[in-house]
Amino acid sequence: MRRLLLLLPLCALIFSPSGEKEPEKQRTLDLKPFVDDGKVALPDGEGLEKLAQKDPIAFLENCLRRYQREVKGYTCTFQKQERLDNKLQPSETIAVTFRQDPNSVLFRWKQGARLADAALYVEGENQQKDKNGNPKSYLVALPPGILGRLGPVTRDPDSEDSKKSGRYSLPQFGIEKGTQRTLASWKEAHNKGELHVEFLGETKLKEAGDRMCYKLRRIKYAEPEEDGVTELTIYIDKETWLQVGSVIKGKDDQYIAQYYFRDIKLNPEFTDETFKKESLTK
Repeated sequence: MRRLLLLLPLCALIFSPSGEKEPEKQRTLDLKPFVDDGKVALPDGEGLEKLAQKDPIAFLENCLRRYQREVKGYTCTFQKQERLDNKLQPSETIAVTFRQDPNSVLFRWKQGARLADAALYVEGENQQKDKNGNPKSYLVALPPGILGRLGPVTRDPDSEDSKKSGRYSLPQFGIEKGTQRTLASWKEAHNKGELHVEFLGETKLKEAGDRMCYKLRRIKYAEPEEDGVTELTIYIDKETWLQVGSVIKGKDDQYIAQYYFRDIKLNPEFTDETFKKESLTK
């Protein structure tokens, strides 16, 4: 998606010499992407629902198989709200254009813009040299307000400035990448015998345009994951098998982030200009 997803007993709290609490230890996710080999037949709808009930790992793997076989890109409306620097930011609504290969992301903020009105990342383009002198693809952003009249600016997607805009950088964005992070986290917990996932049936998700979704919730984390995550609820579109909703919580039921995708149009036609930096000002 930079970061994905501790609750210590009170008696185990450790204090620094200054008298302040030391930062809680948080485990970093080892992200090993799932790649479809094309050899496994997809289940039908009934079969997928049974996997959601009994085998959440296989359930997510099949969602990714279908995505990798069918999806080349999409447009959608993306709604997110994130806790950054321990402060829950206002909700943002973004018009998204996404291409799978090469990895290409175009954001246009419709509501809640903070650091940019639009931003673009294309793997292999808009390159500059990093601190080691190696070529690296930079994102191109259109500053908000009057500053935008001066035109787009380039930014390292891994810079501190870029990280202030969200928990994940533009190169980490995507419906598939979100499911990859969920699967990697669940697999890691499963391998340790620590995975607890509830199947909560079907629900109509208003934030995803009233799409019917399978709802699954992971609870009882052995230890918090990145950003202090201790609970994750996901919504998988029943028709498309896409992860269209994620609600992430931490200690004391505190919201860490919410992500929703709606108005999804799969595999649109892209023009040569769609992912050019000149498009930011159009």
